Amino acid sequence: MMPNARVASLLEQGHYQLDRGEYQAALEIFQQAAVLEPQNPQVSYGLGLTCYHLEQYHESIEYLNQALRIKPNYILALVRRGLAYQKIDQAQQAQADFERAIALTPQDSEDWRGRGIALYELQRYEEAVASFDQALKIKPDDDWAWNSRGIALWNLERYEEA
Repeated sequence: MMPNARVASLLEQGHYQLDRGEYQAALEIFQQAAVLEPQNPQVSYGLGLTCYHLEQYHESIEYLNQALRIKPNYILALVRRGLAYQKIDQAQQAQADFERAIALTPQDSEDWRGRGIALYELQRYEEAVASFDQALKIKPDDDWAWNSRGIALWNLERYEEA
């Protein structure tokens, strides 16, 4: 199937608006693309990403679910859905998405960090520290992972390491 040139153009325009922080404009553009190609996983991802930035996390998850139904190993959709689950305090679902993302891309520090945050929220601090350690092996200058690791260690009362 030949890619629809109009949809490709709309995807580009939508991501441009996202980069500029023009989320409502991006949403309208991605919605136009969805009318033309409702089964395009990139369109569903664009809608999910935009809803995430608009803090419409439930809608974001719905669109990301659609993208993942069409393209099950769509890593960007998987990670973004994990982040959206974290925003609505669904740490177990977030952890599952990060676990799957890690299985697909084990050298991505953000996936390990996301897994660590989900585990932290589940009060599984030892496992969270191990995830942050893995993220830091991949990207040693990840300030967020360092800070999160320290907080998890503090909760374990391992103050010297924190």
